[in-house]
Amino acid sequence: MDKLGLPPLVSNIRDGDVTWKKIESIDYELLGYFLSCHLIIEYYMDEYLQTRYPTLDWENSKQTFAQKIALLSKEKYPEKYNSIPAIKYLNGLRNKISHKIEFKITDEGLIPISQYLEKCCGNDKPLPDTPKEKLSLFTSMVCVWFAAKISSYATHSKITRK
Repeated sequence: MDKLGLPPLVSNIRDGDVTWKKIESIDYELLGYFLSCHLIIEYYMDEYLQTRYPTLDWENSKQTFAQKIALLSKEKYPEKYNSIPAIKYLNGLRNKISHKIEFKITDEGLIPISQYLEKCCGNDKPLPDTPKEKLSLFTSMVCVWFAAKISSYATHSKITRK
């Protein structure tokens, strides 16, 4: 079996007859990469929040992604590196993906991601062409910013945790 697929969807029902629609348009590689980007960004958000506010009980608070974004939205960021609106948008896409089986990730659908990259990277290098390359650069830029802040707070506060 070379190509794995998913069960068909109900296309329509008319006078008791069911028409089935085969699912053929899912780009599993891009979808998996997108979800991995979302997951690693959330990991860095968690690490940042736990390092920035080490006395809070993060284990028991069980914050949703949207709640973490709301907390991060209150922080002050240099405008050039303020990725929070783009991360919020990324989460909105993830929510659409989780509720629409044949959702497609397109260049047009990543415009807020591209706008963030233009703002943060400037004219240093051309923007990537494909959605996967855009997601890669976006994820790297976001995680680098959080990593710098995590390192800074941990160093200055002498934080110890596992």
